[in-house]
Amino acid sequence: MGCPVGANVTLRAGGAADASIPADADIVVVGAGPAGSVTALLLARRGYRVIMVDRARFPRPKPCGEYLNPQAVAALDRLDLGPVVAATGTSISGMLIAGSDGAAVWAPFPAGRGLLVPRVRLDHVLLRQAAAAGATVIEEFRVDEVSPGGMPTVTGRHGGRTVRLAARLVIGADGLRSVAARRAGPPAVVAGGHYTIGAHFEGLDAEGPRGDLHLGSGWYAGAALYGNGVGNIVVAAPRSWFRRLDGHVEAIFAEACEALPLLRRIVRDAQRVTPFVSVGPLGYTRRQAVDDGLLLVGDAAGTINPMTGEGIALALRGAELAAAAADQALRGGGTSRDAMASYERARTRAFHATWKTSRLLQWIVRRPALAAYLARRLADDPRLATRLLGVVSELQPAGDLLRPDFLARLLVPRLAH
Repeated sequence: MGCPVGANVTLRAGGAADASIPADADIVVVGAGPAGSVTALLLARRGYRVIMVDRARFPRPKPCGEYLNPQAVAALDRLDLGPVVAATGTSISGMLIAGSDGAAVWAPFPAGRGLLVPRVRLDHVLLRQAAAAGATVIEEFRVDEVSPGGMPTVTGRHGGRTVRLAARLVIGADGLRSVAARRAGPPAVVAGGHYTIGAHFEGLDAEGPRGDLHLGSGWYAGAALYGNGVGNIVVAAPRSWFRRLDGHVEAIFAEACEALPLLRRIVRDAQRVTPFVSVGPLGYTRRQAVDDGLLLVGDAAGTINPMTGEGIALALRGAELAAAAADQALRGGGTSRDAMASYERARTRAFHATWKTSRLLQWIVRRPALAAYLARRLADDPRLATRLLGVVSELQPAGDLLRPDFLARLLVPRLAH
């Protein structure tokens, strides 16, 4: 789909910004992933003139575990997007968690449902919904510079020429290496981040539909198993593996699968049907999420290592917060950094416990003996696995994982009774 530029929008070629020139739109959203598309959709529903640009042409593939946890599904339902997204994917009622010694447990979600959705479909359907709500979508637009200020501009290349878009507010949703975020400062350095390698397969030896989390000795893997032997397998390995194996992604992927007994059986006779894609480092980062005339959302504002599938849920919730903050700013206080400071506080309130939980789980995974022991404890007590899923799926307060009594039950069996 390539939505045409609306009649109320002028693509200006070259030149410097002039505050006396009317804005092309109220908001320009840079990036059409889930965070960008949902932010654009919500603001278009509120009646704003929204332009969303992305360098890709949709549908396009995107490296991802392709798992939406129950909190993400609940957000889609809340936004009246649930049925249209569910039609592109496969519903699941729980997850399988397996360890490096073969211990495994399938645990149901304590409430709700999850979805397995290929990102090539998810991102496309959300973009289409944003366009249907009234946002103008410009695909194959390569953003070169975002200039914040009283009338921020987005400058890039489209159709072989330089284009400048002026707006009252720019929203950067263009990922961790965001062009829009450059003026807001670099992200925090990722400490101990993993690099993912993933592809789609046929002939997998596993029942589906099912979502898997396989815990290795300092690494992990996820599987989105759609049924009929079809699925998406992603391993997340430390940087040291890439150095040791000279960056050969196929060798790294094979070594990770071989060291995980259940995953080894699943992929044993499978055929890869898409190229391997590697991204990283994944880990905890945060940026200042506002500047004059600029607001950041999704991975552009900050990331976690989404080992248990929180990524899409955070993107959707972040989009809700960003749309509310943009609406408040444009209606009243202006789009200066100070006027939008409440957005930073709202993000902290919404995500602080999830950030802490994610960092704790990563700490466990980086300790091989502890990760293997955790998998065995969950296999021995499926109720603990369900409770853990409830926490990481945001169905229960994320702070529950940090409570001493729960940590004792999770990691110290003699205190479990």
